[in-house]
Parts: sequence; C-alpha cells; structure tokens
Amino acid sequence: MKKITRELEAMEPSGAMVDLLLGVDVESLTDDQKLTLLIAARKAMAALHYVELSLVHGIEDTAEIAMAVHEPEQSIVRQKEYSDVLDRLPRCAELLRHGEIDARRLKTVDDRVVHLTDRELVAQVDTALADVAPGLTRTQLARRATKAVAEADPLGYDQRRLKAREDRRVEFTPLPDGMAQLSIVLPAIDARQAYDLLTQDARALVKDERTTDQKRADAFLDRFLGYGVDRKVQVHVTISMETLMGLTEDPGLLDGYGPIAADSARELAMHGPWRGLLLDEYDRADALSREKYRPTARIKEFSELSAGGVCSAPGCTTPIQELDHTTPWPVGKTSANQLKGYCAHHHHLKHRDYTATLDPDGTLHWHTPQGRHYTTQPHQY
Repeated sequence: MKKITRELEAMEPSGAMVDLLLGVDVESLTDDQKLTLLIAARKAMAALHYVELSLVHGIEDTAEIAMAVHEPEQSIVRQKEYSDVLDRLPRCAELLRHGEIDARRLKTVDDRVVHLTDRELVAQVDTALADVAPGLTRTQLARRATKAVAEADPLGYDQRRLKAREDRRVEFTPLPDGMAQLSIVLPAIDARQAYDLLTQDARALVKDERTTDQKRADAFLDRFLGYGVDRKVQVHVTISMETLMGLTEDPGLLDGYGPIAADSARELAMHGPWRGLLLDEYDRADALSREKYRPTARIKEFSELSAGGVCSAPGCTTPIQELDHTTPWPVGKTSANQLKGYCAHHHHLKHRDYTATLDPDGTLHWHTPQGRHYTTQPHQY
C-alpha cells in the first residue's frame, strides 16, 4: 500500500485517491494517518458530489433519472433546479470540484444568493466568498455570505427582510413518547434576546442533574406560565459610525447570529446603551490593560466585543463563556487584546494539550497534539 503521509491532504481528488481509501486497513493506522485519510475522503466526496451535480444538470429527463436511482421524481426535479448552482456560482463550484469545500457549504452560499436577480451582483459575491470559503465552517460561511449579499444589494436585502418578517409563526409538532416540539420563527434580534434570557434563567436555577438545555426548557415554561424571575437581557450589536449616522447601509453584526439590517441595528443603538470601540492600526480593540489577574468589567466587555462575541478557537461559533490570557499571567498582561474569549470546551483544551500563540496583528495560532496548525483571524468590524 502507498505510504500515507500528510502530502495526501494537498492532492487533487482522483480515482487513485478513492482506490487508496477503499483499500485501507483503518485499524493499522496511527491517529494522524486516520486524520489524513479523513481529509482525503471528504475531498473525494466533495469532488464526486460535483460530478453528480454535473450529470443531473446535463440530463433533461427527470423521470428517467428518478427511475434509475430509485428516488421520487419531485426530489430529482429539486436536485436539477439546484444544479444550476454550477453556472450561478462558478468559482465556489470549482472549490467543490477540487474538494476545497463540501456540498453543504456550497448550498449555504447558494441559499443566500439565489434571490439575487442581477448576475453581476451574484458574480461579485461568488468571487468574494471563493477566496475565504475553504477556511470557514458552514456557520461562519453563512454569516459571511449574508453580509456579502447585504452589502452587494442593500435595498433587496432590506425588502427580503421585511417580507421574511411576515413568516413569523409558532408551530406545534407531536413527538413520540409523550413529547412535542414547539417551534418559533422570529426576527433574529427578538429570537436572540429571548434565547439569552432563557439562558440567564437556566444559569440562575439550582445546580442539579439537569443539563443546560433542559433548564432552558424548564425556564421557558416557568416564564410562559407566569412563574419566571424578571431579568433584563443584554445583547451586543456592532455597527459602524457611518451606518449609525445613516451615511451607509452596511449591516450591523448581532452577536450569536451574524449580519442584521442597518435600520435594525440603528434602532437598537437609539434605544439602548452603547459604547464606542477604539481601533488601533490592526483594527483591534484599544489596548486597555491592568496589572492584576482579573480583568475589569470594561476590559472584559471590550475583549468579548473584539472577538465578535464568539469562541476564538478555530471553527467554533459558540458564544463566549470564559476569558483566557493567551500568554499566561503574569508574563502575559491582562489586556483587551491579549485576553481571548472561548467556550468552556475549548478553554479546557487550551489548558490541556493544545497551545495557542498570538501575533501582533491579532492572528491567533492553535497547535494540536497531532502537530497540526490552525489560525483564526481578528474579528472584522
């Protein structure tokens, strides 16, 4: 068998790669070799999905396809309609062909551009996202795509947002074993505030064997049935001074969600307390610092804002739960730039067998136990 090294990860998907994957004895591999083959397998699957889309795109008779692959014809019709993505987003589709993004990430981008009727605007978004998509998770890419569409077509984005508000609803779905699901579709700001309020309630409950999700559900019932404790919820929205003054319509950024319409961000700014965020030459939060270990409330707030409100670990979009000195204190100072926010899971990893270092421009480097290296970039305002 061909020796399995990390060079395989950089190879183009090919028949030889598929043959290697099908013939491998997984039990004989080291963890690092398994990770290499996992990356290769995902690249091969992406390339094969591109081939599948191309074939569906090129066959006119959907009934013929449905009979051949044992799927309902309506499902094939939807696949054929979606296969237009190869023409609609050629640069992102090429990334799929080369295994640099998977099918779900391509669909994530297409879901956000499919309503754009101006082909030049679609091409603009396609080009902008193709440069960054390989290094983003699906959630990160969704937020970046939403922002790109809003910037390319602010009027259309606003019209679609207003129309989407009409779809707000509550749905009841029976589930097995005496359970049911209550689903609510709301404007993002309202939904984020409600979720954060339930999270606050859940954390205030007595410590017992219940999970946080279970406590949120119980807190929802307490509030809905009138037994909840009154609490005020705080959400963070980032908005540029130009947008705040009405000079541009660039979207604001809602922590834990992503881009929101400029007028929604302005409305929140007008009716709630706000802070200015000073930026240095690297677009980071101004270097607030202190000599003691624990950050002040202002340093803590600026550290979280400068991270966009989400975990700083590569690929994680969980809201910040804990702050960490990238360089351990007292060697590393307690400052808004040196403190990084993490979810509890990644904070624990960083203090176990993962390491993190910080560049002057705010780029964070993570090194894994397998000797792999990943980076996260500073939050862009």
